[in-house]
Amino acid sequence: MCSNKDASRYFAVLTALLAWVLLGAQAAFAQIDTGAVLGTVMDQTGGVVPGAKVTLTNEGTGLALTTTSASDGSYIFTPIKIGDYSVAVEKEGFQRVNRQHLTVHVQEQVKLDVTLVPGQVTQTVQVTSAPPLLQTQSSSVGQTVGSQAVNDLPLNGRNYTFLAQLVAGVAQTAPTGRGLEASGSFAANGLPLVHNNYILDGIDNNNDTVDFLNGAAYAVLPPPDAIQEFKVQTSNFSAEFGRAGGAVVNATIKSGTNRVHGNVWEFVRNDKFDAANFFENASPTHIQKGEFRRNQFGGSIGGPVIIPHVYNGKDKTFFFGDFEATRIRQAEPQIASVPTALETSSGYTDFQDLINPVYQNGTRSDLLGRTFPLGAIFDPATTRAVTSGQVDPVTGLPAMSSGFVRDPFYTGASLAGISDFTTPAQEALLNMLPANRLDPNAIKLLSLYPSPTGPGIVGNFTADRVNKHDINHYDVRIDHNFSTADQMFGRVSFSHDNNFKPAPFVGFADGGSFNTGQYVDVNFNSVLSETHSFSSALINEFRFGYSRIHTTQLQPFGNTLGVPEQFGIAGIPQAPANGGLPRLDINGLSGIGGNAFLPGNRVSDTTQVAENLTKVYGKHTFKGGFEMQRLRHPWLAPAWSRGEFSFDGTYTEVPNNGGGGTGLAQLLLTPGPTKVPNGFNNVGGPAFAAASNFAGPDDIRNLYGLYFQDDWKITPKLTLNLGLRWEFFGSVGEKYGAQANFIPKPPGAGAEYLITTRRKSTPLSPTFLSTLATDGIQLAYSSLPGLVATPTKDFAPRLGFAYQATPKLVARGAYGIFFAGFEDIGGAPDIGENYPFLYDFLFFAPDPAHPMIYPDGSQATLEEGLAGVNLSPTAVNGAGLALQGWQTDYQWPYVQEYNLMFQYQMTPNDSVQLGYLGNNSHHLLSSPGLNTPSVILPPGVDQHPFVPFPDFGIGATYVTSQANSYYHSLQLTYERRFGGGLSMLANYSYSKCRGDESNLLGIGNTLGYRAPHLSGFGIQGDYGLCSEALTNVIHYSGTYQLPLGSGRRFAQSAAGAIDQVIGGWSINWILTLEGGFPFTLGCPIPTTSNFGCNALLVPGQNIYAGPHNVNQWLNPNAFANPPAAATIGQTDYAPLGGAPTQAYGPGFHRLDFSAFKTFRTSEGTHLEFRAEFFNLTNRPQFGNPGFLDFTNTSVFGRITSLQDGANDPRQIQFALKFYW
Repeated sequence: MCSNKDASRYFAVLTALLAWVLLGAQAAFAQIDTGAVLGTVMDQTGGVVPGAKVTLTNEGTGLALTTTSASDGSYIFTPIKIGDYSVAVEKEGFQRVNRQHLTVHVQEQVKLDVTLVPGQVTQTVQVTSAPPLLQTQSSSVGQTVGSQAVNDLPLNGRNYTFLAQLVAGVAQTAPTGRGLEASGSFAANGLPLVHNNYILDGIDNNNDTVDFLNGAAYAVLPPPDAIQEFKVQTSNFSAEFGRAGGAVVNATIKSGTNRVHGNVWEFVRNDKFDAANFFENASPTHIQKGEFRRNQFGGSIGGPVIIPHVYNGKDKTFFFGDFEATRIRQAEPQIASVPTALETSSGYTDFQDLINPVYQNGTRSDLLGRTFPLGAIFDPATTRAVTSGQVDPVTGLPAMSSGFVRDPFYTGASLAGISDFTTPAQEALLNMLPANRLDPNAIKLLSLYPSPTGPGIVGNFTADRVNKHDINHYDVRIDHNFSTADQMFGRVSFSHDNNFKPAPFVGFADGGSFNTGQYVDVNFNSVLSETHSFSSALINEFRFGYSRIHTTQLQPFGNTLGVPEQFGIAGIPQAPANGGLPRLDINGLSGIGGNAFLPGNRVSDTTQVAENLTKVYGKHTFKGGFEMQRLRHPWLAPAWSRGEFSFDGTYTEVPNNGGGGTGLAQLLLTPGPTKVPNGFNNVGGPAFAAASNFAGPDDIRNLYGLYFQDDWKITPKLTLNLGLRWEFFGSVGEKYGAQANFIPKPPGAGAEYLITTRRKSTPLSPTFLSTLATDGIQLAYSSLPGLVATPTKDFAPRLGFAYQATPKLVARGAYGIFFAGFEDIGGAPDIGENYPFLYDFLFFAPDPAHPMIYPDGSQATLEEGLAGVNLSPTAVNGAGLALQGWQTDYQWPYVQEYNLMFQYQMTPNDSVQLGYLGNNSHHLLSSPGLNTPSVILPPGVDQHPFVPFPDFGIGATYVTSQANSYYHSLQLTYERRFGGGLSMLANYSYSKCRGDESNLLGIGNTLGYRAPHLSGFGIQGDYGLCSEALTNVIHYSGTYQLPLGSGRRFAQSAAGAIDQVIGGWSINWILTLEGGFPFTLGCPIPTTSNFGCNALLVPGQNIYAGPHNVNQWLNPNAFANPPAAATIGQTDYAPLGGAPTQAYGPGFHRLDFSAFKTFRTSEGTHLEFRAEFFNLTNRPQFGNPGFLDFTNTSVFGRITSLQDGANDPRQIQFALKFYW
């Protein structure tokens, strides 16, 4: 949890940093966030002029650097701080040439060729033409976003990282379940968001906490007014960049200059200005528009450090600082499924609503050939076995095959001989439960649900819950020029974020997801850097950075103990932060209780040291250096410390043929003796349960990188970019050695359970040891770091060229390898989450006819809770214990990237770029699971006899590096540099991405692997569209200053009140048009007992036929359920169904627009009024459909979510900004 000690630590570091800067400690200026100016000095005949003096002066700080043109007339200044510069060139016998206002961007090499005219040096020629738009020196692919665009384009939430989504090949990320899409996370060229790299002032700004708990991929987020500019590089960047192969978001905080400058602002939103959420309007009761109050206010200031009568920092020492506060109160529409009015008013005895054809339709058949309406409730006490061809003594009907059957709750005289229960007369006799069979504790739990607000059984409750969000953010930066040979700067950033994210229900019911609850997020990021120039051709850089993220999350009533006992649930561990109800998943209803993996407490500490050396030698610019990062990320997120129980209809529907949403009945019915001959006793209770102890690992790891880069200008037209990077991504270790790794080789022939040697003295349960021996697993101890063999030969070559074919045409191409050593962010693959440290128990129903039994022999029921599961490490029973594993000989994921681009300059301010960009990803991390069957089992067959380690939990996490993917794209970009009051950026990307990765964080819309250990199928059987695959993406953004008023094209002579009215107007816009995300439809009727299943596509049917709207996105007739498996180990894989990612969800089409009015208040100040319209056309951006049972046509394909959530409807924001 966050404490005052955290805040004190941050401010102590801040104070020490500022003291270090002011006292002249050696620090560094980072190479990554710099640029270069280069060119050739020529005479009027085109001949080169060696020995010319070239002076580069920073117009903001007055710092001047000098060099001399080489024998071929070339000159270069690198690395230099981004900003505005003037270039002066002089040579005896020629007139002096001066070029002012030359802007250098992040990672940009500005080419400025200079032509000298004969004359006296005392004569000066002023050059005013803009440098070419062409990128002639580098083969990387990316886009620079300048300060004006960052400040002027309409940004919902003032989050500058959203502007990365304006770049070709970049699109919003697939749904994450963590809110990452709401904080600007994105996918670049088909690669998942964990491949992106955020850099601030040349220092790591990534969030390395487990699972991105705070909903952001970065550590700190400065306001747009603090950002000088940032660049997004999406492919084939220099060897000095490591860590990942996605995009690099490289931002720089503003610096102070010799002129004091700053601004203050206030941004205001109110629901009175906004449109209603689509589902508020769509609700049958037409919910009133929810509350929305958003205020963002703050200011920034920068200038020289001047202490009157003590110190004058002009041309020497500069400061910049900013502060922004955000206060949000925003209603978030919640859609949930709750018990119907009929069910509650009947005391939960009348469930006729479940078979009401208006609410759901379809049928289910059993092994006796009987047909029932979907939603019919069956009596667990009538569960019995039948044999193929033999007559069932209860009904007198012959069994069509062997297996299990049970009878429905039926108020008629007799079930004998009845095979059709779908007639109105028969349906009227179904779904009436006897009151004396109902569990009073279950009824008490159900009373926690609110009353429905609409009809039906699905999505029948809608309410607005208020999100409360308060943020304070600070940045302070100081730059100091010791001399022309030594410059340095330091910067600290701090933010405190307090956020309550509401769940669907209030009170103990909660029902929240992983990303709801009370969050406190305290973040800190700092950098020190120094540049020393030994000469104009040899420059050394050193930088040091430290960042810290501390995120805590607490479920509602997390500190209220004794709640489970109020509902008769025993055995739930009670401890501070572990309060509230356990999670109860009830098929047909929204779950209640706190979500799994809560409470959460994550920390990410990153310490970074880097050294870079640049040497200009002839036509070569050599760069080399090293980087080291020390990471520590302790985390607490016990998976099921309060337990989780699933009532999924296993015991209250047709055995192995459910889907009717009868979980409510399974919860209500008390297990008891059988009511039929040869029946099974005590059938009922949960069909799945999970439990965890309350602990968390303290993970550590190291990153080391070495690189060498040579930018070789072979001719004035051809430049080669040659680089090589070596990276060592250390395996994840645990500070105290609390790790164990399960090696799932064959039992008795290599299967091992490894524990670190440091923890050899940790006592183990005798029953655990005996269970290991029984299942053929050898216990061993290892001193190997992270208990895996870490790869040491990760060499990444980078090759590229830039060829200027004509003065207006450049061809560029590149190939590179990029390692993604941080793809493994996540709690599930952490082998610190293993017995005897942090461990999980997973219990499954053996089949639809027998209840779950806990290790102590007790039956799993609602009241039993976790009483039958001993969580003490010295008394743990191995039965059901999940043993997690990490492939010991894994390889880090890597991406091969390649591109060929052509850029053409149409006018001095307009250019177009067209090209191909692709990549292949290899050894992507995935989790096929372990201890699962490797043969097909018919529905209802108990899996345990067919797994290699039958006494341990089934389906535990096992991380391997065996997944692959590919991406191909055509990318077209048009850019207009600001001129004539207009700037624009437009691009179109057409792409295809396919692979078999199943993201470790569960990000995306795939269903995971169906049969990863089935011979001849494996994970390759699920090769389909990438989760991030958006085939068509269009971005169009721009700024236009209306040509009216003083100094503009029309009414130039306007003055006074007239000019104040008609002058100073500008408009800005961002248009985004994206296709939908792919998703997979599974099988509503299970076809095996152990493997997944995908729906088949019906030939001749258009999957989007029919309404194709929010009520029914897909055509139910276009999908079919595969046949069920008939025999154990069958070689016909038809039960697994068809290919994944059969359909696409709705696209994303959004126009954000703003209008500005500037009022000049004095020569150096002005006031700016803004009106910003987000989603101007108020077009709903629907999410993917949430109901995918195509046999239930009443609700199939229904959409109940919006991609932008609470920010989806049109929102209007007003702002005032004052500049000086």
